Amino acid sequence: MQASQVQPSRPRSQSSRRIVLGGILFSVALNAAGQLLFKAARSAQPDASVIALFLHPEAWAGMVVYGLSAVCWLWVLARAQLSLAYPVLSLTFPIVLALSAVFFAETITPLRWVGVGVIVAGVSLLART
Repeated sequence: MQASQVQPSRPRSQSSRRIVLGGILFSVALNAAGQLLFKAARSAQPDASVIALFLHPEAWAGMVVYGLSAVCWLWVLARAQLSLAYPVLSLTFPIVLALSAVFFAETITPLRWVGVGVIVAGVSLLART
């Protein structure tokens, strides 16, 4: 394969950039939702084997959502540079961190919040390129 076939071109208009960014953010949201559903399945059956978890509806929902995230991501990769799009997936971290505190009463230490802040700062720098 030639390099031009591997690397998708950059979006041409402001409108198409926003659509691609929307696709990336949608993939982030689906990825985070999948993680939360997996945790919900495990929390509902903390002692269950991994095989038994396949009988739990949240586990199936998590797999479906993860699958949709992958489909969305493939759409994004056809329209965006991987070196720009992939780091934006790290926005999953603050979403999962915050929602795990809300839904699962997990304690989030200040150091974790600082770490996530550094990630978000890095993503915002990448978005300027």
